[in-house]
Amino acid sequence: MTTINEIYDAINPMPAMLSGKGKREPKVTIEFEANAGLIVWLRWKKDYKPSYIGETINECFFGDTYGEAIAKATDHIEKLPSAEDAKLHGFMRDLGNLIDAGKEHGIKVDYLNPLTETMKRISENVLTHQSAEAA
Repeated sequence: MTTINEIYDAINPMPAMLSGKGKREPKVTIEFEANAGLIVWLRWKKDYKPSYIGETINECFFGDTYGEAIAKATDHIEKLPSAEDAKLHGFMRDLGNLIDAGKEHGIKVDYLNPLTETMKRISENVLTHQSAEAA
């Protein structure tokens, strides 16, 4: 039998783990649902282009036991990109959208080529950096 204190001990470090990944105002909650098991909720304020002030990201992890749900949530947090990488990916997404919009609107190649080259260099740097980390 698991005690409430053991559950608190398992989830209490998670907000700090999320903060370490650059997540703003993280909250971690556990939900027990009859005949459904246990759910760990990870929530934080969306920083990158929120649709409205206070928009949150909500992710949930199911398990038949608290240990299973905790393990899934912890594994997810560990796999999240660093705060710096998340910002870079957001920038790359915006730059890619800008390039696509320019092409769609018939913007002259003279304007798009520097953007396309920048995107290519950033992408190569990200791939090189990731493969170096994997080694």
